[in-house]
Amino acid sequence: MLSGAPLARVGQPAAYRIRAYNAGDVRRSLALGVTGWLEEDPGARFELEWAVVLDPGEAHERWVRTDWRGQAGLVSGAPAEATIWSGGEPIDRWHVEARVRDAKRAPVLHVTGSLVR
Repeated sequence: MLSGAPLARVGQPAAYRIRAYNAGDVRRSLALGVTGWLEEDPGARFELEWAVVLDPGEAHERWVRTDWRGQAGLVSGAPAEATIWSGGEPIDRWHVEARVRDAKRAPVLHVTGSLVR
């Protein structure tokens, strides 16, 4: 699962939730890749890796925290930043994708929204 608020403000922290779940019957190791970018600013791009081992029926969460100025990281707890419910003028579109690395035909999870002033 990958989710996040539809609006982000440039220069202020934004957070996107990633949840990995093992629905299988055996323990599984996953290497997840997370990529974020803005349509108009290639300098804001980030790539992160998350490796996790999940027992059957187990789930783990991480949050991607970024300022959309090129700084990003994974945190284990939900960040305390407030959600932006209304924003200024949209100035760009943000995108975040998550996928299992080294998996054939792995699904890509994708969320997108607006970057506002």
